Amino acid sequence: MLIPETGVHQTSERYFFTPSSLARELFYYPTRCGHYFCNHRYAFSHRSEIALQGDHNQNIMLFWVQAGAMELTLGGVPTLAAAGQAVLFDCREPYQYAGSDGLEFMWLLFNGLNVRAFYRRIVQAHGGRPVFTPPGGAEIASLLDGLLSGCAADERPSEAACSQMVHRLLCLLLLDDTPPAQDGSDRIAQAIRYMNRHLYEPISVQDAAQAVSLSPSHFSRQFKARTGYSPYEYIVLRRIDKAKYLLTSTRLSVKEVAYTVGYNSEENFIHSFQKHVGVPPGVFRKYPV
Repeated sequence: MLIPETGVHQTSERYFFTPSSLARELFYYPTRCGHYFCNHRYAFSHRSEIALQGDHNQNIMLFWVQAGAMELTLGGVPTLAAAGQAVLFDCREPYQYAGSDGLEFMWLLFNGLNVRAFYRRIVQAHGGRPVFTPPGGAEIASLLDGLLSGCAADERPSEAACSQMVHRLLCLLLLDDTPPAQDGSDRIAQAIRYMNRHLYEPISVQDAAQAVSLSPSHFSRQFKARTGYSPYEYIVLRRIDKAKYLLTSTRLSVKEVAYTVGYNSEENFIHSFQKHVGVPPGVFRKYPV
């Protein structure tokens, strides 16, 4: 395959996608993808001739580094990405990167739906760093490889399948979605079971952390990395779920529901319920939505 980029070996692959109007309106969609083998002569930036063509710089870029290393400057900050690491950046912001001898990486340029909201949350979840080592790296590599293999065989996935793939990649980059340990040593799974058992009691984040022998701060970080929200938010949302059930399936008063699901006052419950559901409990009971 002829790839007219300096430093890119001709065993590399590059493929293009033209999204339909439906995909642009409703889906996540790839615009380009590739598998590059490079040497130290490889370099690219937002000012490169290719980047200035069409909509290249309107997309989000994902790299999965398989071998070697690349030097990057993203948003004016220099960084290094090595094998087993992901790189995620918004091409609307200044960027540049260069390869080393032996660099091998897969890449995906994509857009659609709420990709920038996802992008911001992913970078935030990794401490503001665009280069990180996601727990689901093996699946990320497999998804990208599957897309490239389909393109190489002229059997590329449908737009709906591509949208599902991009969404899965974003979820893997955002959350620690690795399967829980089977030996019972998964502390976050243990903590969730503990929280569920004591959900309607005056339980605190400190209680849950102590139950799995972690400090509250370390526990909160691990919990959010796994689930996407804080332990406190988990407790509140599960109490709201139970309250919805009681409001629609029993004749308990709002005050009785509040105390049943673990609130210490009817006022606090009503405030929390309206904040998370959008309507007060009494309205929800009449019009459950």
